[in-house]
Amino acid sequence: MAISRSSLSIDAAPPGILAGRPFWKKKIDNIFLIGIPMAGSLACPFWFHYHPIHWVEIVTFVIGYFVIGMGTGVGFHRYFSHKSFQTKPWVAYALGAAGSMSFQSSVLTWVSDHRRHHAHTDNCGDNHSPYVDEHCGASTSLKGLFHAHIGWMFDNTATDLKIYARDLVKDPVIRFYARTHYVWPVVSLAIPWLIGYAFGGIADAWGCVFAACLRTMLFQHSVWAVNSFGHTFGYENYSMKNNSKNNTLLAWLTFGDGYHNNHHRYPRSAFHGLRKGEVDLNGLIITLLCKMGLASHIIIPDEYAELKAKLAV
Repeated sequence: MAISRSSLSIDAAPPGILAGRPFWKKKIDNIFLIGIPMAGSLACPFWFHYHPIHWVEIVTFVIGYFVIGMGTGVGFHRYFSHKSFQTKPWVAYALGAAGSMSFQSSVLTWVSDHRRHHAHTDNCGDNHSPYVDEHCGASTSLKGLFHAHIGWMFDNTATDLKIYARDLVKDPVIRFYARTHYVWPVVSLAIPWLIGYAFGGIADAWGCVFAACLRTMLFQHSVWAVNSFGHTFGYENYSMKNNSKNNTLLAWLTFGDGYHNNHHRYPRSAFHGLRKGEVDLNGLIITLLCKMGLASHIIIPDEYAELKAKLAV
């Protein structure tokens, strides 16, 4: 069910949203988290014009994209945000590390913002909707898309952790990554540098860093596009009081998280690709973890018995 822009009224922010302050830390953090991968990506064509692309840059690009994609989709999203499955502590730490290397702030911030989005989807209080801005006013098409995609990271609102993260601040894994979240973007670039240096010398080391910036920026915008284009373009399996869409291209780029309409219908489902042809790599990874004895209590809607059958060990 589509939301009419004219039906959105300008109201006071609902509980759980801190509004009206500059929130400079949020803005400065996002300048660096967005700016570093962007700067490295813009440098890529100049660097590789003078330095040939070798296999090590390609391999680190592909593996790095998989690691941060899996860490965000399986870790930040399905495990930490929605508790779609249970796993062993060391796996939770590994997922937290992988997701923290994606240059998307700390897991505490990511999860609390995502929960706020679900609580107010496409209505007043939604932090990244194309249809309502931070002042609860209806947005025009282009302005709304920009706000949903990247503008919300620089507005004067923040998510109240007392409302959306009360359980998270008690989790030792989340506390650890909240304290060390500045470290992991550095690790995300340092590992490719070391691999490049080991297999090709100093030129390939820096080539791997620029490739890492490019894969990070590509993945960042794929995730943010689920907020913007994923609420504007695509198809709906379920009619709801929001504009969430299933977008196949975004699903491929985010390993299944682009089936956003399915996700809003069943937020806690470990699988987002629910119907035939909806390829969900993150769901397959959770299935593999289950087969290995590393994931349990996996949540799947009752009406999708064929997906539950895949989890039979």
